[in-house]
Amino acid sequence: MSSIMVSSNLPLPFIGATDYRLLSRLAYQALSRDFDIAAELIEKLERPCVLPDDQVPPDVVKIGSIVTCEVEDGPCRTFSLVYPDDVDAEKGRISVLTPVGVALLGLRPGQAVEWFSRDGQRNHLIVVRVEDDVKDELAL
Repeated sequence: MSSIMVSSNLPLPFIGATDYRLLSRLAYQALSRDFDIAAELIEKLERPCVLPDDQVPPDVVKIGSIVTCEVEDGPCRTFSLVYPDDVDAEKGRISVLTPVGVALLGLRPGQAVEWFSRDGQRNHLIVVRVEDDVKDELAL
């Protein structure tokens, strides 16, 4: 793997206003179903700078982003980060309410993240590329 800047699961530096509103609501609703993931998302949303949606840089992982990652001991993977209702494994759409989804939120190319999957396994990946997806296709 290449030289990277390691990123921890600290609060987001900035987020779009729509994502902030929807993710905050989603996180609090999820507390009763999946406390650990919801709590991680709430922690990540604690202190970001909320920007108008059109001012969030396109290379930041957000809802609707198409993310290509270099996975530890494996090939690069590409997927879209979506809300839970839009998950579709065959189309590579993963939920923001998964360990990897929460971990990736707010990262940029060159940044890396470690997270623990639901089975307790430590995972590591590096963000290689981030592209915007058509958000209209991911409507709630």
